[in-house]
Amino acid sequence: MRLVRALLASLVLFAAIPVASAQQPLPGLDDLLKRPAFKEAWDKVFRRERNIDRWVHVFGGGGEGTVQPTRAIARDGVSYLVGVVCRPQACEDNRLFVLFREDGSQAWARWVGKDLALTYGQPTPAMRALLTEVAGR
Repeated sequence: MRLVRALLASLVLFAAIPVASAQQPLPGLDDLLKRPAFKEAWDKVFRRERNIDRWVHVFGGGGEGTVQPTRAIARDGVSYLVGVVCRPQACEDNRLFVLFREDGSQAWARWVGKDLALTYGQPTPAMRALLTEVAGR
């Protein structure tokens, strides 16, 4: 009887492992950019971009930024990660939302300032709408 209980307890614990790991927090944007695929996708969007605040380029090179929690979303059967960073000491008026394919193969971004919002990465109209939704404007 003890053996059966021990086996059942082991099965319950084993079954709970995927659930626990699924609840692990996602890496922040700064940590995502340490992964080669995500860094390459970021660079494709911003490498030659001049129409953005300098702090974004500095952040992309490992510099300072106030990183907010990354979240996972899905649209039309495709999974994405949304990373958010803002300029230090200016979060309300200087925020960047970066939308990555879950594997890091592509990225698009929306920068939101006080009176202006700009989109980067040549998104399709549907992707532009998703970026606008994610950024809140």
